[in-house]
Amino acid sequence: MIVACKKGESIKLFIPCFLDQCAPQVANAVAGLLDRLNVAWKYPEDQTCCGQFAWTAGDPATARRLMRHFLRVFAGAETILCPSASCTYLVRHCYPQLAEGLKEQRAVAAVAARVMELGEWLAGWGPLPWTPRFEGSLILHRSCKAQQLGVLACAREVLSRVQGLKLLTISPYYTCCGFGGTFSLQHPGLSRDIGEAYLAAVTATGAAGLVSLDYSCLLHLQGLGVAEARNLLFYHLAEILTMSG
Repeated sequence: MIVACKKGESIKLFIPCFLDQCAPQVANAVAGLLDRLNVAWKYPEDQTCCGQFAWTAGDPATARRLMRHFLRVFAGAETILCPSASCTYLVRHCYPQLAEGLKEQRAVAAVAARVMELGEWLAGWGPLPWTPRFEGSLILHRSCKAQQLGVLACAREVLSRVQGLKLLTISPYYTCCGFGGTFSLQHPGLSRDIGEAYLAAVTATGAAGLVSLDYSCLLHLQGLGVAEARNLLFYHLAEILTMSG
């Protein structure tokens, strides 16, 4: 469901640690996007990992410590904007589980209500004051957490405004990229097999590559070593939207 965003609200950027360390160009694209929209934003420099890896690894104690730090860092923000469906999902749906029965429960509920994934926020913003352009075809990656978060329709709405872009579809059988955070470390062989099968299916569609709300999936797929041989392109939503003729 597309919800209109409140223009003029204070925004704090929640940049996932993997973007900060492995794909800073995506974070820069998000900042550039907000600047072109004349949106005032702040980037809290003391933010850290939200705790997703600890949570998926079965370490709730560490996840809670990171949750408490997140609450301190992002206190007071009207909107917490995140360019990752998986990290948004953790804050919105997993933090309340971590805080159950704790004194932070009310603060967590407030933060969970204010965190927004970039695609859903942009869908609520409405038309951009410029025309993004991408000549070619891409597949919108249906990452596991983007599906669970329910934001793929928002991403399709936003991408429909990109001139020249044709979104192709892939069999519903191919959705997971094989990353799964710690899954790829615990089951490297299976993770690779899933990823390679996924890339083969993408190539079969004739698409130039993938666009995703979760760049962690794209980092995993690029790391398999076969994507380059297939001449596939990988973009975060923000990168596509900052392209213009």
